[in-house]
Amino acid sequence: MKFLFIVGGLLVGVFALSATNDKERTLIYREQAYRTTFAVPASFIGTYKGRKSGYLQLHADGTGTYKYDIFGYAPASCERQPVAFIWGFILDKEGKITRKTRDYGYSYPVLLQSTGRTGFQGCRTKVMQDFILDKGTTLHVSSSDDWQKLK
Repeated sequence: MKFLFIVGGLLVGVFALSATNDKERTLIYREQAYRTTFAVPASFIGTYKGRKSGYLQLHADGTGTYKYDIFGYAPASCERQPVAFIWGFILDKEGKITRKTRDYGYSYPVLLQSTGRTGFQGCRTKVMQDFILDKGTTLHVSSSDDWQKLK
């Protein structure tokens, strides 16, 4: 955040204020800036996997890996490899992790921003929004039918 100091109509200084939490970052999704954090409960960190070969890994340092079960259509220039990314759970105006109440529990929106040559959705998207679903006793990923947090 920048503050401009103007005296008598003249710009006399600029003061930059950075986030006080080094685990917060701003991610751009669909042309909108979102304040996010990777300072989350340890229960969210780890590998989410299903019956096939795909998985989502969230690391405590705010990085991760996403491997599609089926890569699907992509241009020839798109390398069919796991997507390396940085991530953050979206924060509300009060700085708390956003969650929505669902019939099964809660859903937490998380943004994943590719950091490599492979992007999401067949390399058509650099940033993807996904949801971690808290079903009481288990955590799941909404973008896959059966990905569940491994214990």
